[in-house]
Amino acid sequence: MTSHPPPAELVPHSGRAVLLDEVLEADEQRIRCRVVVRRDSAFLEDGRVPAVVVLEYMAQAIAALAGLLARASGRPPRVGFLLGSREFRLFADAFAVGDEILVEAVRVFGDESIGSFECSATRQGEPVASGTLNVFLASGPKETP
Repeated sequence: MTSHPPPAELVPHSGRAVLLDEVLEADEQRIRCRVVVRRDSAFLEDGRVPAVVVLEYMAQAIAALAGLLARASGRPPRVGFLLGSREFRLFADAFAVGDEILVEAVRVFGDESIGSFECSATRQGEPVASGTLNVFLASGPKETP
């Protein structure tokens, strides 16, 4: 376990929509998170999660970093939007129940509202995805469904 708050307190999602299991490491520019594929995982189809879902794992890692930074400043998390990706590559077809995916996002530029992050994901030390994600952070706090 880490000393970071649970992802559900950091991202603007609730219930099964929160795909991250744990924030492993974070500083002002970088975050590393863990996802474990479980039998009740969102997006599970025939015992597998399509690898393209890693794009959402990456986006939620970025949201968790924004949530941690907001929390450190005494502010609530804000809603964010994925604007697009560049050079997004998948090196796997799907994830099986029990797979542990480690996701890392590193800010390459940005400010309080917009940013670009180099992201990568691995499974058992092997790359499963990489790419640059561009995001926009709204000015208001997260909405509760």
